[in-house]
Parts: sequence; C-alpha cells; structure tokens
Amino acid sequence: MIADAIPELEQCAEMEYRGEVLICDDEPDICEALAHFVQKRGFDPIVTHKGGECVRLALKQRPAAILLDVNLPDVCGLDVCSQLADDDETSEIPIIILSANGNEGTIRDIRRSGARFYVRKPYDPNTVMTILEQAIQDSQSW
Repeated sequence: MIADAIPELEQCAEMEYRGEVLICDDEPDICEALAHFVQKRGFDPIVTHKGGECVRLALKQRPAAILLDVNLPDVCGLDVCSQLADDDETSEIPIIILSANGNEGTIRDIRRSGARFYVRKPYDPNTVMTILEQAIQDSQSW
C-alpha cells in the first residue's frame, strides 16, 4: 500500500466526524493513500476515478471539499472543476487540484477553472491535509 511508504501523518487530536471529502484521481494507489489520510483527520472519504462520477457524487453528497486530479480517463479534471464551480449547488465546495502538471499555462488554467488551491504531485500528505482543512474553514466562514 502506498500509504505505508509515506511518513506517518500527524493525527488530529479529536476524532469527531468532520464531513465527507470527495477524492477523484485515476490512480487507485493515490486514492487509497488520500482516503487513508483524510480518514485519520476525521473525514469520510468518497472515492471515484472518473470525472463524470465526481460531478454526480458532488451534486448528490455535497462533500466538505474535493481533491481532484487533472488527468482523468473520461474528462479533464479542469472541466470537472469548472462545472462544479459554476453550478449553484456545488459552487461553495472548495476544490483542491492535485496534479503533476505545473507549468505556467496549467497553473493559469487551474485558477480559471475555479479551484481554490493547487498542490503539485508528489506532495507531502501533511501539506495536503493542512490545505484541505484551511479550504474547508475558509468556505464555512463565507
């Protein structure tokens, strides 16, 4: 398991239920690791590998946040992000893009798509969790 190879994530002192986090990445190992880390922080992970399913789940479940890859097998993750950011039902859900792409054009496209944060792969899971928690806190203060 990929999570076994990553340094131990600092565990949240309180393990109360904190909501759901939708994880959409085409790599099963990455989804498994992210699911492990969000669970350790008190969130319930919802995992999918396809963009169309991500949109459907976001509309149905209304997660606290979405961790979204750009490269998906059925649709570009930035199109998923734009669709969710433009929809009144999901526009307040913070979307965090996780991607190995990181040139200037990609970063501009990520901003235009409506993502709140971008984290370049490979990433430190503690950093992703800190950004996730900040994004959720920011969205709740709106």
